[in-house]
Amino acid sequence: VGDGGSGPPLSQKYLTPELQKKWKVKICRHEQTVGLIGAKKTGGDAATGDIVTFFDCHVAPQKNWYQDFIRLISENYRRMVIPQITALDIDTWTQMGDGGGMSKCYVTWDGDFKWGGPDDQYMGMLSGGLLGMSKRWWDESGGYDDQMLGWGGENIDQGVRMWVCGGEIVAAPNSQVAHMWRTGDARTGARYKHVGDTIRNRGRAIHAWFGEFAAKLDDFPVFASRRKRAGDGWIGNMSNFDQVKQRLQGCRPFAWYLRRFKSVYEDGGIIPPDIFMLKEERSGKCLRYMGSAGTSGRGQEGVELRPCNADDPRFFWHLGNVDRRTGACCSGLRAWNTDQCFQGSGTGICEITGRNMMQLWALSSEGQLRRGDRCLGPGEQPDTLKESPCPAFRGAGGARWEKVGTRIPLERRLYDEAIAKQPEVFQRLDRELALMAKR
Repeated sequence: VGDGGSGPPLSQKYLTPELQKKWKVKICRHEQTVGLIGAKKTGGDAATGDIVTFFDCHVAPQKNWYQDFIRLISENYRRMVIPQITALDIDTWTQMGDGGGMSKCYVTWDGDFKWGGPDDQYMGMLSGGLLGMSKRWWDESGGYDDQMLGWGGENIDQGVRMWVCGGEIVAAPNSQVAHMWRTGDARTGARYKHVGDTIRNRGRAIHAWFGEFAAKLDDFPVFASRRKRAGDGWIGNMSNFDQVKQRLQGCRPFAWYLRRFKSVYEDGGIIPPDIFMLKEERSGKCLRYMGSAGTSGRGQEGVELRPCNADDPRFFWHLGNVDRRTGACCSGLRAWNTDQCFQGSGTGICEITGRNMMQLWALSSEGQLRRGDRCLGPGEQPDTLKESPCPAFRGAGGARWEKVGTRIPLERRLYDEAIAKQPEVFQRLDRELALMAKR
């Protein structure tokens, strides 16, 4: 797909009619740039083969990458398959190292994706555009949203759409695709024309599939400000999603999706039973997260002591990350409505599987905020904090903390209400998950 009306057309200069016939290539052309999503939509709709596969131009599929795709899709035509994504050496255009790679992701309340997921072959979310599915399922499920421009957000749409409308997403264990990451090297910089609006794309995906949970967007200023300025219609016409739901008859509610990936959303602490402030006894002040709601642009943020303020969401924390001893929640502390977990003197991207030892912080029964034999308490300067061996705080009163301002967040209330409203749906899902766990 040629996106952007560049001249001369590819069909005249490079992929001539003779080459198209020889290699069975079909060229589609956009006279105006619509971006990656639109180009893939055009290509997917025009495809005539049994399987539709999307790869970025800056990747190198490895030997036999397609074998897992064919096998897994042949087992279930409603299955999307994601390869293991490895690193590409741009000097040699070969895969770096022995492979390994990653593929599994989960979606956050603001429609972003984070790496991580269940331990089995299934995954609730994909990172981007490296995927394959049957042409039949592409057509039935509607493909990409034709109202999204540019790139970003289409993975959120596809990830939830697949699951709630009767499909599934699996990781291909042996298929590897080496990907060129943006490293700061000028050669890895983007060279395409930017169009579209990623925030609008994400908003469309959320309003299409999150149902009542779309109200969570008001917790994120970047989305709340859009709705305040332009009203509820800022995301555009949503009728194409309604058509998909009518055609597939019976797309499930988003709460079903959350329960399907209980290991992420419940055991990983993303649907917390409560949120709370942490008040330090001696100063009377509370622990405040210094970043903003949503994804941290730096991947890490600071914390500070400030006068407690229940009207400031950045004071609120909740339990997060799987406790690997029990397989359930929780082993750490997560800043509410962020991707950040407490790491002592600051925060870092939450490792929801509980494997990051720096995030194993908890409030003990004695009121200590501790990780092993390390505790957190007031620093030497006002409103600062320090991490030290727990006995070091004895002379300063022991650095005691307490939970204050505890309340049930919106996402938990909505989740519990959905389960209470359709108990038979969730009971059936729980039985299916129990059977899967025994296999």
